[in-house]
Amino acid sequence: MVSVFMHKPLAQKVLALEQTGAILHQRPFPSYFVGQRFTGRVLAELKMRTGLDQTDLDWKKVKAWQPQVVLISSGETFDYNISISSYLIKYCQKRQVPFYLMSQFNWEHDMDITQSFRASRALLTEAADGHFFVSYRNFKNAQMQLAQEIPKARIINNPLKLSEPAAIPFPESTVPRLASVARFQTFIKGQDLLLQALAHPIFKNQPFELNLYGQGEDQDHLENLIAFYNLKDKVFIRGYQSDVTKIWEHNQLLVLTSRAEGIPLSLLEAMYCGRSALVSAVGDNALWVENRGFVSASNTVEALVPALEQAFANFSNWSALGTSCRTHLEKNLNFNMPQEIMECLTQNRPLPKTGKDPEQFKADVF
Repeated sequence: MVSVFMHKPLAQKVLALEQTGAILHQRPFPSYFVGQRFTGRVLAELKMRTGLDQTDLDWKKVKAWQPQVVLISSGETFDYNISISSYLIKYCQKRQVPFYLMSQFNWEHDMDITQSFRASRALLTEAADGHFFVSYRNFKNAQMQLAQEIPKARIINNPLKLSEPAAIPFPESTVPRLASVARFQTFIKGQDLLLQALAHPIFKNQPFELNLYGQGEDQDHLENLIAFYNLKDKVFIRGYQSDVTKIWEHNQLLVLTSRAEGIPLSLLEAMYCGRSALVSAVGDNALWVENRGFVSASNTVEALVPALEQAFANFSNWSALGTSCRTHLEKNLNFNMPQEIMECLTQNRPLPKTGKDPEQFKADVF
């Protein structure tokens, strides 16, 4: 069974799971989600204030199905939907159903939360049978946010959508071609910082082509920023591209100037295709790229400008750096991770043999 929020339309990957036989459970959004009808927000707020959100009201289909193991994959390490008091967690504890947490993202800073929120999430991590993180830095920040160890943490990686037998040939050109591959959500992905940095007078005579791939609510804002910074001749919005190889048949360097991350698949995919990257030092971006690319010390314009200067100055080395990225990824990415996680969930692989211990992961990979 797959339980998701009531997005319309549903993600293609969710629909694909349903088409292969997975039972789909859709549940209402929390009150803070603005992309829903006003009546939905009111009802969600009412449920939260009356405690109905901690009952089986929205989980009857799951309860009737009687899961034998639960994996909770969260967009944030500690969100407002899952706590030690949530119905799904109480269901698992009452029936001794193993449950695992999977963190896809964490902030680079502390959160504006109460001490009771921290205490609840600390109890949640202690009760879980395992806590998977896609990023070592996310794990370290989670311990900071809780002020305690997370002993059952394991570092994993999401699977790539690619299976290319070799890196994609580097496209030669006299003008540097950069690609930003991320959803159009500047608050997180930081395309606004990149555009402001590229508008710096130092790059006025620097030839380059920047292609923005993605979709999202901030596309209009990005178009306005491109015009505002007089970058229409150099920056182009290309929209969503489902075929990653087509992106890297044309472009030469990935640029990710995020304000926070886990480990973006777009970075791992670019490296696998034989491309280097310029990244902000958030999530595990810098750990994967290191000296095989270019790292902005922080997610600020002041740090991005010298990083971009360094990248342009080393344009002739981008191809060699991309080859190094491909080699590093092939050596260190676990391409069998989905199978390992499935074996762990079905009690056919112990947690200590699934993924890597965080400190061992850092030592082995970096």
